[in-house]
Amino acid sequence: MKILQKQKKYLPMLSQSFLFSGLDTQQAQHAFECEGCRCVSFEAGEKIYTRHSFEKSVGIVLSGQLQAVKPSAEKNDLIMNIFYTGGVFGVAGLFNSARQYVSDITAVKPSRVMFLSQSLLHRLFCRDVRVAENYISYLSGRICFLNNRIDFFAGGNVEYRLASFLLTVSLQNRTPEEFQLPCTMSQLASMLNMGRASLYRAFNALTADGLIRRSGKTIVILDSDRLKTGQFHE
Repeated sequence: MKILQKQKKYLPMLSQSFLFSGLDTQQAQHAFECEGCRCVSFEAGEKIYTRHSFEKSVGIVLSGQLQAVKPSAEKNDLIMNIFYTGGVFGVAGLFNSARQYVSDITAVKPSRVMFLSQSLLHRLFCRDVRVAENYISYLSGRICFLNNRIDFFAGGNVEYRLASFLLTVSLQNRTPEEFQLPCTMSQLASMLNMGRASLYRAFNALTADGLIRRSGKTIVILDSDRLKTGQFHE
């Protein structure tokens, strides 16, 4: 971990974040200049948060790639989320008394992150209620995201489980229509509790139905509405 000097090129990433949606850039500029805003770099493989060591801050990915993993005693760790440039994490550790974070967050590639402390966020809420409203709106969206994750784990057939996973990953990407799979096919089959042959058949079925296109690890979502509703084989 290395503390970075704040540079003006990082400001647009903050002003484009959910906190300042619909607000003028002066609000983001004020937050950027505050002591509670800092920029940090991490090497590939470096732990950013663990379940027992984390900051009460919102993290915004400036560059690189992070992943959130739920550790398993059987060493079959579950990838819960992927954070690309513009991705946000840490919200689950704010404004509560929990002593554990929900997952381990690790830098997959050399990455830069901007942190906004809980105390800074509190001051921003008091300064402009619209920042607080944006924060609440984001939390509401996270509830929908978690419901999607429940569907993913509880889904019935292999196609539905795969569709739920692909939608989950796409929502965390700045270009949700096209993204890279965050894991190998073997890892994905294990995560979805299916064999590799079943996974390939599910990919082929979704492709044949015109819902996705796949080239190696690159996925293109062609019909997100049908993926969400599970209306396959039309």
